Amino acid sequence: MKIAIAGAGAMGSRFGYMLKKSGNTVIFIDEWKEHVDQINSKGLLVETENNQEYCKIPAYLPEQANGSFDLVILFTKAMQLNAMLKKMNHLLTSETAILCLANGLGNIETIEKYSGDCPLYVGVTLWSSELIGTGHIKITGSGTIEFQPVNQADEVKTSLISDMLNQAGLNSELSPDVILSIWKKASFNSVLNTYCAILNCNVGQFGSSSKAISLARQVIQEFVLVANKKGILLTEDLVLNIVKKVFDPKESGDHYPSMHQDLAKGRKTEIDYLNGAVAKLGAELKIATPTNQLLTNLIHAMEDIQGID
Repeated sequence: MKIAIAGAGAMGSRFGYMLKKSGNTVIFIDEWKEHVDQINSKGLLVETENNQEYCKIPAYLPEQANGSFDLVILFTKAMQLNAMLKKMNHLLTSETAILCLANGLGNIETIEKYSGDCPLYVGVTLWSSELIGTGHIKITGSGTIEFQPVNQADEVKTSLISDMLNQAGLNSELSPDVILSIWKKASFNSVLNTYCAILNCNVGQFGSSSKAISLARQVIQEFVLVANKKGILLTEDLVLNIVKKVFDPKESGDHYPSMHQDLAKGRKTEIDYLNGAVAKLGAELKIATPTNQLLTNLIHAMEDIQGID
């Protein structure tokens, strides 16, 4: 397939690398000019547990990209998604499938403002990656993808996308309830991203704490209350089992989540689309979410102290 990855950060770069290695034609679209320039100059430097290699993938600023694509994969951060879609809207035709694997709640509504007749898929992924610097990522562990069409259920196109992802080793499967999956991932991220950022640790280090499960439960239980009020059948065990699984270094135990990476590099976090989103919805539904509100305030305080706008 001919694929554009919009948002060539840690995760977008890992997916672009794996998709390119499996024989697809891939380009990166990203707003970070220095990152784009470095990738175009030397290639994407991919570091694994055992080696390093450069992978040549063309990279463009969104307004400079052109051509037609079978698939656009959105990995742009939630707060940047609207601006990215506005700048790259010229690339979207009725034949262009869109797959959003970005974190957070509310992405579907943003995408639908621009997607028109495009086949739209949304999903979640448990793959992990770390952006070390311009044109340089470190990848560890394994992961999965689950996704689902949200408008046109073209079975042939859906099957082609799923097969292509699996040929790249991305462990894709169709989700029977993608909205539940998105809430499950948002809850999962609101545990690991936020606590690892505040405690300055990786996933495995957080998991080794005697307080980890208790802290995780406090976040998850509030997500469950809000989700259930909206008719989404989220349960505590559904999320907690995944959280426990990734504590293993063979999964994502050695990984520093994206919120930790963002604060370490002085970048704005996605807290308002994770813990902050459920706290906002809880207030609208008159459901108390004190843990998620506190964690949101703490992350914003950390951003303020660092002078991150």
